[in-house]
Amino acid sequence: MLDAGFMPSVLTLAVIPRPGLLFGFMLVAAVLGAYAARRARLPRVVGYLAAGIALKVILMRLLDPGHNPESADVWQAAEQTLRPIKDLALGLILFSIGGVFETRHLRSVGMRLLRISLAEVIASCLLVFFGCATVLMLTTQEFGAAEYLPLAALLGAAGIATAPAATLFVLGEYDAKGPMTDTILSLTGLNNIVCIALFYVLFLVLSHTGAISTDLGAHRSLWLLVLTTLGGSVMLGLVLGALISIVHSKLPAVETMLIFFALFVVLGNGEVWLLEHRGVSYNFLLTSLVIGAVFSNVALAPEKLESSLRLMGGPIFAGFFVMAGYGLHIGDLAELGPVGVAYIGFRLLGKWLGCRLGTRWADASDQVRPYVGLGLLCQAAVVIGLADYVRHYWMHPLADQFATVVLGSVVVFELIGPLLVKWVVVRTGEVKAVSMMVRRTPVAVEGASITRLTLNSLLRTLGIAGGSTSSSSKPLQVKHILRSNVQLLHAGATMTEVLHFVESSRYNHFPVVDEENQLLGVIHFADLRTIIYDPGLRDLLTAVDMADPDSRVVTLDTPLEDLLNIFREEDTLGSLPVVAGEGSRHLLGTVEQRDLLRALHLTRADAAPKR
Repeated sequence: MLDAGFMPSVLTLAVIPRPGLLFGFMLVAAVLGAYAARRARLPRVVGYLAAGIALKVILMRLLDPGHNPESADVWQAAEQTLRPIKDLALGLILFSIGGVFETRHLRSVGMRLLRISLAEVIASCLLVFFGCATVLMLTTQEFGAAEYLPLAALLGAAGIATAPAATLFVLGEYDAKGPMTDTILSLTGLNNIVCIALFYVLFLVLSHTGAISTDLGAHRSLWLLVLTTLGGSVMLGLVLGALISIVHSKLPAVETMLIFFALFVVLGNGEVWLLEHRGVSYNFLLTSLVIGAVFSNVALAPEKLESSLRLMGGPIFAGFFVMAGYGLHIGDLAELGPVGVAYIGFRLLGKWLGCRLGTRWADASDQVRPYVGLGLLCQAAVVIGLADYVRHYWMHPLADQFATVVLGSVVVFELIGPLLVKWVVVRTGEVKAVSMMVRRTPVAVEGASITRLTLNSLLRTLGIAGGSTSSSSKPLQVKHILRSNVQLLHAGATMTEVLHFVESSRYNHFPVVDEENQLLGVIHFADLRTIIYDPGLRDLLTAVDMADPDSRVVTLDTPLEDLLNIFREEDTLGSLPVVAGEGSRHLLGTVEQRDLLRALHLTRADAAPKR
């Protein structure tokens, strides 16, 4: 039950759970949702969202079967008390997304990325605007075109946003890595920056010109307000990003994480507090994004904090997504109407078509070109915040229609978006096969189940003799940890092109192929260093001249135990090329030593006998 301060009546006091109990239910729902998703081979985030939806339905039917009108505000108050957890999770996710704006990465893909982003933003915004405007004028006659056009314009701006939380979580769950993954993450960050800036500027312009009725138009400091909000968010992010970088290098990891968590909780709650009490504020999402970008560029060993976040953030992210599912407005689906259907359809078309045009303009690889737009459909936190903003400041019934369309579409995009993100990175070969396998428990002799193994272990713990068990598993092979969508050097690449490629790569060994994808050799970073300082060679050599044709390769069916022995023998190698078979030079991808160690660790942990 909630504290008495939340209770409008004795009746609601008896049926509404306390916030702590509610969050406990959510964590239990997260476990069940993750299990169901794993069994159905779906992304965990879909399981979390579905679990949140189911939890709300169950609690409402059990605790408030009569749908007492007085209890609606109390249910909402219970959700609001969990706001700090949501802010923390969202801040951590935006921080991680900001890491893709590392200067080295941007130098290598900057112009190509900007072209894709520009085409995608324009296509999404314009298609949603014209599609929704047309449907509004054809299907509703309650208001005139002068009032429907601002609504369509705001929907067009909202259509740009891509939910960073679900996108990042799915990519992390399947350990996706490659050009498609980098492109999706980078475009997600850019989309949210553009959406936030464009929406607030557009809203203030419409208010200032009288196209929509708000009390903002009366302020002469209109542009000062938007400059303060957006510019202040960037400046605050720059300062805090630099401070966190210093703290990260000086304090132990535990203390750093405490400060880090406190920062995002304060930022999330401080945004609303400043706006209510001082009339100016910053944008929490934009500030978190900038903090992540600054940290990735100036911090010493930023990967240490990233690994800590992955470990400690798991329960926080699980609770966040269950809360997101719990808060989805399922009832708005029935009220979407033609304009809601138009928003969903034209946003999907805009993302797909815009990215198709943008990747052609940027001359992106054929493997990335057809699919990237489908990885940008998730939509939640940013547009939910925009819906609240519109309802708060726009004094018109169409403000409620904006919220209904946006919140109803969030239900659709949050359920299909993660599925498409998974499909895209799997389709382009950026997910290892082992990441797609349902993790098995040990299989005992005579088919004993995990339940029997557990009971036997309990009996042995109590001093009662239990039968011995053993486990077996089918050995994994190179094909299970292969990364097929990797960037390769072509034989004719000049020294300048090779150096540019090396600068943007995370590896130290670079396969060189011909036009038919036949492996010609591997350039080793250690050998490359000696060539750089010989000016006589720099203008004469191409990639094939610098490649070692006798470099070690492995085949798809090489057992992982044999691969481990190869890495032991070649202790300077971090990755190896994978070819189709013995005697073949047809390159299929690469295997990394870190992926091998992770796969061996998981399989041996699963196969270890219970004691």
